[in-house]
Amino acid sequence: MCIGRMGGMLTWLWHPAVWLPNGWTWESLASETSFNYPVYEDLWTYPFLLALGFIFIRYFILNTFILRPLGRLLGVTDTRPRPPPLNAPLDAVFSNYGTHPPPDLLATAAKAGGVSVRQAERWLRQQAASCKTTDLGKFCDLGWELVYYSFYCVLGLWVLWDKAWLWDISEAFVNFPRHSMTNDLWWYYMVSLGYYYSMCVVHFFAHRRKDATQLLFHHILTIFLLTLSWICNFVRIGSLVLLVHECVDIPMQLAKMCKLAGRSDLMDPFFAVFLIIWLSTRTGLYPFWILHTTLFRAHVIANMFYPVYYIFNSMMLLLQLLHIIWTYLILRIVILKFATNAIQDVRSSSDASAEEDDDDKNVIKKKR
Repeated sequence: MCIGRMGGMLTWLWHPAVWLPNGWTWESLASETSFNYPVYEDLWTYPFLLALGFIFIRYFILNTFILRPLGRLLGVTDTRPRPPPLNAPLDAVFSNYGTHPPPDLLATAAKAGGVSVRQAERWLRQQAASCKTTDLGKFCDLGWELVYYSFYCVLGLWVLWDKAWLWDISEAFVNFPRHSMTNDLWWYYMVSLGYYYSMCVVHFFAHRRKDATQLLFHHILTIFLLTLSWICNFVRIGSLVLLVHECVDIPMQLAKMCKLAGRSDLMDPFFAVFLIIWLSTRTGLYPFWILHTTLFRAHVIANMFYPVYYIFNSMMLLLQLLHIIWTYLILRIVILKFATNAIQDVRSSSDASAEEDDDDKNVIKKKR
């Protein structure tokens, strides 16, 4: 019975009435010769190959031959505190609770480990500190993101500069779904999907950032949006979403790399540029140009009154919710800057434990 229900759900899920305009089926699109519809099978081959390529380039080429030598040249440190003496009971507590175990459990573990409660608390803090990623490791992570976003921003401008929908967004839906997939647009999508798949994989063994959960959710949501827009041939509006999003990370990565290199004189100007671009794109262009069009104009232009239209817009709204959360955190940085004359990374590459005594038990998993 369960298998039958699952089969029925899958049949409904992939029914043309859910994904395609009236009068179109998957078979008619596959046999269409007047335009090149995106090939569904491409989603399950090329992005994964590109993801493996990105991981190889990142860890075996860029990190080894460029970013680590550059970081050392700039004086970025590659050291972490020495771990405390081996203590099995306390290590078990730390693996499960980090630096904030229940008081009674801490007292029991301290007694079993032959130390006082105060010594046990100090042991947990020292163990957490020894698990932190070094500044050089963070520098390499930021350097990889800087290289990718710089390349992808240039690629996006090159791909979209001569496209009509960049200058008139209504063209993203005119004559839908008869939109041909061009070679340059194909690469623009595949590269982005490959990058976000690689970032989802790296998330589970790279150092944990303070916004790690939001970032992972953002990556997964982006993959779903890209996949959905590919299947439904919303690639024109999808390409605009990509263009608006990726450019903002370039000055942010530069600002954080300058901070690690001890160049606060350069960090502040880069952060100011980042803030201007962020507010212009994530709280300006995306909601009032792209999201406004998909919510209030697309269904009129292309007669979209089928389920995927509402699914697509729901995911776009979730993405905007993430923007609002991050904007709030970024504005906190600006307020802190004027209050204390110091910038602190909230949407940053710093460890999740930096603010809260390294309290996340995932930190120890990375060490192991």
